[in-house]
Amino acid sequence: MKEKILEALDSLGFKLEEEENLGYSFNYEGLNLLFMYSEDDTNFLNIALPGIYEANDGNVLQVCALMEKINSTLKYVKAYLFGGSVWIFYERELFGDEDLPLVISRMVLRLESSAQFARKTIAEIEEAMPNGSSDEESGDAVEETVEEETAVEKSDDDNNNE
Repeated sequence: MKEKILEALDSLGFKLEEEENLGYSFNYEGLNLLFMYSEDDTNFLNIALPGIYEANDGNVLQVCALMEKINSTLKYVKAYLFGGSVWIFYERELFGDEDLPLVISRMVLRLESSAQFARKTIAEIEEAMPNGSSDEESGDAVEETVEEETAVEKSDDDNNNE
């Protein structure tokens, strides 16, 4: 199956470079994509968009918010933390009778639109939670909001009981 996938990628005009222990990288519209192949599951087609957002101790909340937004909003793709950054994956089972150039081209287009969505989402998240604020400060703000909501609910209960 690997050879068929590589042939399909080649027929689509992608120039493949073998990446040690990862698979084959190729470019589309300025994106560096990665076809990841596993000998353990030859019917598993996995194309990734590596490193869309770096993770560090100061942006854990932003990373979690980005991954949650991608995973809950977009179809067919998944975001994972891998090697210190967020990656987007499109994974698919192959059955042997697919039109691989068509399947792969759609996967690549979906990843490209996911990258656009991620860029927009990152900007929104960073505006809402600037990198200058630590996770601890953000957590304090969430805690204060919960305390305020609890106080309001308690006040409402008191008023309803009168």
